[in-house]
Parts: sequence; C-alpha cells; structure tokens
Amino acid sequence: MPANSLANRMGVFVELSEATKGNLGRTTLMKLCYFLQALRDVPLGYKFTLYSYGPFDSDVLADLQTAETMGVLSADVEYYSGGYKYDIQPDEKAGRAKELAKEFLTEHKRDIEWVTKKFGNRTATDLELLSTIVYINEEHKIKDRKVLGERVKLVKPHFSESQIERQIQFLDDDGLLN
Repeated sequence: MPANSLANRMGVFVELSEATKGNLGRTTLMKLCYFLQALRDVPLGYKFTLYSYGPFDSDVLADLQTAETMGVLSADVEYYSGGYKYDIQPDEKAGRAKELAKEFLTEHKRDIEWVTKKFGNRTATDLELLSTIVYINEEHKIKDRKVLGERVKLVKPHFSESQIERQIQFLDDDGLLN
C-alpha cells in the first residue's frame, strides 16, 4: 500500500481527532497534516501551497469529505456568537480506518503524538501564523530570524511584529526552523 494512500490518511485523521479530544476543526486538521509532513517527514503525499490562512492543500478537505461519507469521521458545524467552527470527531467506522492503516500508524505513532502535543491545543490563528513561518522558512531557507520575520510580515500583515517574533522564537527554541 502506498505511503500516501487514502487509507493511511484517514487513519491519521482518526488518530488526530482522538488525540485532540474535541479540538479538531478543519483549519487545525490542515495545519497538523502540514506539520506532520514539513516537520516530521510523515509521507502523507499532500502538496501544500501558501494560501490565505497559511499552507493549504484542497486534497485534505477532499479526504475529510470522503472520511465523512464513509462514516469514518463526522464534521459537525458549531455556531457561536463570533461565527462558526467545525468539530471533527471519530464516527462509527473510525476503528476500521485505523485497522486498515495500522502499519502506517504504528510507524508514525511518535510523530502523531508529537504534533498533537505541540500544536493540537493551539488556536486556528496561532496555527495560521506558525505554519506560515514554517512554510516560508522551508521554502526560502532563511537563516536570519529578523529577515524571516520581515518576510512573514509581508505575507501576514495582520499579525504584529511581536506576535511574529514570539512564534519564530517558539519554533526556533525547539529547533523547528532551518
């Protein structure tokens, strides 16, 4: 079975939904998949490009839709005063999806645990900024943190310089930047 097979991706989605315990929306799922690939070399096979809210690949959403259709995950919309969010949870066939991806999930268990502990409780806004920093750093191999911050500010002008610097420091402290 290819490393980036749909079965493996769905298994990862189930693991992420279980590990984040009700804190998995579409943005979080997108960014956790990005971090798994970019920071942990988990071969999910997505081709992320920089988009409005950071790295994005429409195949993640297509795979989520497939998982919903197959009864592997449910993604309910929750409305609140400031808007809405998705709540992605394991569904009736989640166990079967994990069984089909067992070998892949076993091989990448530490990576999935790491990404959910490191980023699983972050807000969508934090994940947007963090993933954009990683993306720009990966694409341009910027060694100078000040230059990296300036480049991120050009792409994400709605974030303050101090917000950007703080998140660069967070990533740099853990050795997650080139």
